[in-house]
Amino acid sequence: MTRNRAIFSAALTILVLVLAVTLKSSYLKQASGLAAPVTMFVAADLHYLSPDLTDHGSYFQELTAGGDGKAMEYCEEITEAFVEQVISQCPDVLILAGDLTFNGEKLSHAALTEKLRRIEAAGIPVLVLPGNHDLENPMAASFQGTGYTFVEGIDEEQFETLYWDFGLGEAVARDPSSLSYAAELSQGLRILMLDVNTVDAPGTLTDQTLRWVEQQLKNAAQQRACVVAVSHQNLLPHNSLFSYGFVIDNCEPLLALYEKYGVICNLSGHMHVQHIAQSEKGLPEIATSSLLVSPNQYGVLSLDGTSAEYHTAAALASVSENEEISEYAKSFLWDTSYRRAAEELGGGIPGEERMKTFFADVNSAYFSGRMDAVSWNDDAFQDWKQQGTFLYAYLQSILDDGLQNHTQYTFTFDKTS
Repeated sequence: MTRNRAIFSAALTILVLVLAVTLKSSYLKQASGLAAPVTMFVAADLHYLSPDLTDHGSYFQELTAGGDGKAMEYCEEITEAFVEQVISQCPDVLILAGDLTFNGEKLSHAALTEKLRRIEAAGIPVLVLPGNHDLENPMAASFQGTGYTFVEGIDEEQFETLYWDFGLGEAVARDPSSLSYAAELSQGLRILMLDVNTVDAPGTLTDQTLRWVEQQLKNAAQQRACVVAVSHQNLLPHNSLFSYGFVIDNCEPLLALYEKYGVICNLSGHMHVQHIAQSEKGLPEIATSSLLVSPNQYGVLSLDGTSAEYHTAAALASVSENEEISEYAKSFLWDTSYRRAAEELGGGIPGEERMKTFFADVNSAYFSGRMDAVSWNDDAFQDWKQQGTFLYAYLQSILDDGLQNHTQYTFTFDKTS
């Protein structure tokens, strides 16, 4: 008995040590916030328009030509290619960061949700936010021939009903004063979907929602969970000219909370420009460009332990039949930029052609996030400087930002910071 008791005692000691090591390992994984690597796809500013709302007539062509380069002519094809690519690549989650529709048309919302159901049917959860175009938009319209007809939009309650299966219905917490919610993606990882597009306070983070955000961050910290935040408007200024109307009103206390609780990063859109910025304390914000603006890209964010890697991928890259659409979107953005420069210059200026071409090259590269690939023409830039127009100030802001690649980014994070 004494020998058996000794053997049992030794075995029990070994078992306790094994359990201790196992629990310590489990705790360390939990403390890092991530139980396993996670891959997120994020797309912004789909501006989807139901095919039933346009005949691609002359008015629609003129309207889109006067925009910022969204290839609305192939909206359906680009969106469909993106959906198919998401399904084939099978990320852990798809995040849509607002401006889901062209101008908030009810038919567009309804048609888009049918596409999202196909993604969820493939086992991929979808999380959505409204943008400033999506709710109670007075510009919701259909386009026929030489004119347009106003159509029905949706309000917050209808948005909640339509998109219930895409984040809101599975939320672990909801903000009673907005469409903000928190989703638990996996053990140790939460996605904070922040809505600042309420009808009563568009573009503004209200005090009520700020208090709700703080409570969610406290809850995540108590549960040792990492947090990725998402908004439509930007948390940080990405350009000296892109502040009012782009950055969230009352963003300062929000940024302070994100930094205090070690939020991994903020994902946004709204500008239609692919760009990455950091706060003074090192919090990254990744603004993914519009899916409809060349190169029609979305973001891929991968988290593993305490390291993160982001890169963009082209929605039209996987199918050879999409090459024509891709080239159209590229030319459309360049042509739109060229016309904008021509409108500002007005004609009769020495070196005008060089200036217009230079602006179109730079603007196309800037929207795509590849300023490192542009050939900077200082002579043309000096010509713009002599004109002293808004587009000169815009070019200067791009130059001040640095000729960088904003389509790739690697960083580390520590949720306990």
